[in-house]
Amino acid sequence: CSGLTSITIPSSVTSIGNSAFQYCTGLTSITLPEGIRSIEYNTFCGCSALTNITIPSTVTSIGDYAFSNCSGLTSITIPSSVTSIGSYVFNYCTGLTSIIIPSTVTSIGSYAFRYCRRLTSITIPEGVTSIGNGAFRDCYNLTIYCEVASQPSGWNSSWNDSSRPVYFGLNVTWEYDEVTGEPKPISNREHSGESIG
Repeated sequence: CSGLTSITIPSSVTSIGNSAFQYCTGLTSITLPEGIRSIEYNTFCGCSALTNITIPSTVTSIGDYAFSNCSGLTSITIPSSVTSIGSYVFNYCTGLTSIIIPSTVTSIGSYAFRYCRRLTSITIPEGVTSIGNGAFRDCYNLTIYCEVASQPSGWNSSWNDSSRPVYFGLNVTWEYDEVTGEPKPISNREHSGESIG
């Protein structure tokens, strides 16, 4: 449906299936109703013109490839209801410049942020006990801030296989840039060790 530019889903809808809007390349915005519990596999994969999406506070999981190749997305807010981010979720979201992972998230899948080249910083909450292989592969401008003091055993040994700078033991809060409006991390206390490259 390459000509579809916008869609409003009524509040009666509680479920949207796999690949529902896959490669709707003209879709620029969509509002999901409260009541949706999860964003499924491939739901918005390849929606390259999508610049804005509101994820309702009822969503608890974001499935594999959900926003893969959404190159028009520059930022996205993940609600605090979400506990898991699947594999390849933001794969090749080349326009993504900012994202905040809520403290409720416990797992991040393999290649979740692969090739998000414009992403400059990300904070991994203390509750994240599992990160898959290559989660930040080819994110060449990224610095990773971790609230935990050291790497948990549940993180794959190749989770940071592009050797991005990592700082452990940070309590991170955010401020918004007065010019761009983008969030920037501010540390409340110094990191507990050197950067892990």
